[in-house]
Amino acid sequence: MIHRYADYRWLRGFNMIPSWGARIEQAWWDYDGSRFREEATLATHAQANCIRLWIEFTAWMADPDRVQAAFMDAVTALGELDLLVIPCLFNRWHDLDYDYGGTYNEDLCRHIEPRLEYVRTLVEPLIADQRILTWDLCNEPATCRLDDPMAARELHWLNQVADTVRRTGAQQSITIGTHQSGDNMDIFAPLCDVLCCHPYGRTPEELRQMLAVCATVQKRHNKPMLSNETIPGCLDDKKRADCARWTIAMMEDAGYGWMGWGMREGRAISTRRDRYDGNGIDGQGFHAWFTRSGQLRPGLEFLRDRPRFQRP
Repeated sequence: MIHRYADYRWLRGFNMIPSWGARIEQAWWDYDGSRFREEATLATHAQANCIRLWIEFTAWMADPDRVQAAFMDAVTALGELDLLVIPCLFNRWHDLDYDYGGTYNEDLCRHIEPRLEYVRTLVEPLIADQRILTWDLCNEPATCRLDDPMAARELHWLNQVADTVRRTGAQQSITIGTHQSGDNMDIFAPLCDVLCCHPYGRTPEELRQMLAVCATVQKRHNKPMLSNETIPGCLDDKKRADCARWTIAMMEDAGYGWMGWGMREGRAISTRRDRYDGNGIDGQGFHAWFTRSGQLRPGLEFLRDRPRFQRP
């Protein structure tokens, strides 16, 4: 299996939310290869080696050929920078005020075949591509309890998505970006080759407890684990930078690596100071790592230093 490792302490990168996209769909409908390359280059200023690239059925269905071409160009652009790619195919996280888009409960009740066609269309050209680190089937599926009325639908839906990826002959691993709940990680672990966690600890002790849960889940399923979201946001640059320092060290020590959310200040929820979510220090989830002008936020200059661990 391409890029399947015993641990991922070397992993460091960002979730790339293009600054022009207020929603996932807009990121692709207004895709500009030159602008994408300009923004992707910022990741290299922080010694990143991977980008999590969000896309969604609702973006693709409007113009499948054009959106697929844009997606392939984005993968090419990241490869030009020697950045691995984690394509995230669906999103189940939703903000109550300024939603970023994705798949909703109602969508789980709709015909699934068009969505599986979307999966096949994106995956098939890349089934043996070394640029793809892993296929992230879905960001933060909602099921945390099997007695939830929607649990059976969500599990059935993601089972079919996973089966579709595997039937294409994809040689990369499959993961699911589960949020920080032991039950959530356990429920979706059987679908994954590599487990995935999203620990947003606001203090070292809180993160230590989260990582203990992750280690327990990992041992229970006997699978490697990575993290493609971590480090809470904050409006206060110093607090955010301090949190980033100790979070990165702890994530690397745990063997999971780290990927921040919302690389550059932009239009999407939590990438702009006037529209932050609640997932942050002091409840201020402003997650951008780079300013609108493309500079690291104050205090994050240490990201330019040589990493402790190198990509295999």
